[in-house]
Amino acid sequence: MYYQVKIIENFCKDKFKKDIGTKDFFHIFLAQNLEIYTNIEDQKYVKGTILIYKIFDICIICIKNGVSVSQEYCQFKKGVIDHVVVYTDENINDSKISQLLRGSSTLKIDKSNCYDNPDIKVVFSEKGFLFQAKFSNCESKFNDTMTMFVLSLAYREKMEYYLNLTSSIIEKENYHDVIDIKKDFYTFNLKYFFSNPVHYNYQQKHSIWKIIFKYYDILEQHQELKVQIENLVDILHIEQNQEENKKGKIKEDKRKKIEMVFLIIGGFVTLASLVSAYKDAMELFG
Repeated sequence: MYYQVKIIENFCKDKFKKDIGTKDFFHIFLAQNLEIYTNIEDQKYVKGTILIYKIFDICIICIKNGVSVSQEYCQFKKGVIDHVVVYTDENINDSKISQLLRGSSTLKIDKSNCYDNPDIKVVFSEKGFLFQAKFSNCESKFNDTMTMFVLSLAYREKMEYYLNLTSSIIEKENYHDVIDIKKDFYTFNLKYFFSNPVHYNYQQKHSIWKIIFKYYDILEQHQELKVQIENLVDILHIEQNQEENKKGKIKEDKRKKIEMVFLIIGGFVTLASLVSAYKDAMELFG
């Protein structure tokens, strides 16, 4: 069994039913923000063929076994990467895992991208992961792993969204918008961004997320974005200082001009007084 996983624009809620369960292994703000929908069984698809995850207003579709999904169910985005998520209970070697995930035997499998336990083995690649169940009844663990993988996609998509905003500001040189972006970004961080969003008492999930977070460079992307936003704020402050200096210079020049006018007027007044005094003196002594 496998799922095709990709980010989409939106989906038709009439075709889906919202799951009432929550992923309580996540921190509360994340759990409250995460919505999971399953397709309603109809003539086209049996129930469970299509899953929709919605988090941070980002929609991610998971399509079971490569079924073709029509536009009446969701609106696809152009140019997005297709990811694959594989579930198997077969005992397969690393070479076959690499073939399934990458289409070649070039995927190096080690502790950086693999969680290997007596009950399950999970291997991550750049475009998805393989979940190997060593015992029965591991479907719920697979579903939770897929949810964590979806969260990693949502984090990366959110970082891409902010990077596009900052790039747009740089291109248009409209730095005044950066304060709103910074505020929104920091609010997002405080509410939803965690180096490990899984509660520590869920040890297996906690360990799997550590691999996901590091393997997909989520922290590095986040730090790069943070630095870029701070740099834009610095540019804004420089522009504001330059604008204030410019306004100050204009005011100073205006003040000097007014002083010069008054000096000239004062000079004329003084000259006029001297002329008047001279005339008076001539009349008096003339």
